[in-house]
Amino acid sequence: MNSLGMQIAFYGLSAVVLVAALAVVTRRNVAHAAFALLPCFLGLAGLYAALDADFFFVIQVLVYAGAILVLFVFALMLTRDVVNPTTPQMNRLTGYAVPMALVLLLVTSALLLMHNWRTTADAPAEAGRQAADLGVALIGPYAVPFEAASLILLAALVGAVVLAKTEREPEPEPPALAPIPEEGP
Repeated sequence: MNSLGMQIAFYGLSAVVLVAALAVVTRRNVAHAAFALLPCFLGLAGLYAALDADFFFVIQVLVYAGAILVLFVFALMLTRDVVNPTTPQMNRLTGYAVPMALVLLLVTSALLLMHNWRTTADAPAEAGRQAADLGVALIGPYAVPFEAASLILLAALVGAVVLAKTEREPEPEPPALAPIPEEGP
């Protein structure tokens, strides 16, 4: 693809990811926020495809857009009253979070602008070589973070089951029916 086509694809996919991510963090309903993750994950997969990172593209679609999104949906279904309209979905610390997020955005933007981004005309390796290099990296220096991520996902699943199985308050007994008067002769 030519350079103009790549730029259009990049900006279009970036817009999809950013709009979907904004929808995730601004939805009052947690179920709607979880479903807004799908276009975000698929947009990231498109960015990987545009970068010729074939292995990451497939993993993004299979693992994130498939498995992780299904895990979120199951966690939502198992959690009691998560989509109850009377339950407040917003945190009371939003007033503190917004300025902190803006400061983080400014610091990150400054760091990204000051970094010397090197570009190369070299073509990426073929998909088999990319997967082999990733496997070596996961077994070597990135083995501990990889396993830590799997433990975090396992803890999230166990936490969802524990929350779903907690003792519920006993429901009050229904009022007794009034006795039926006997009819006399």
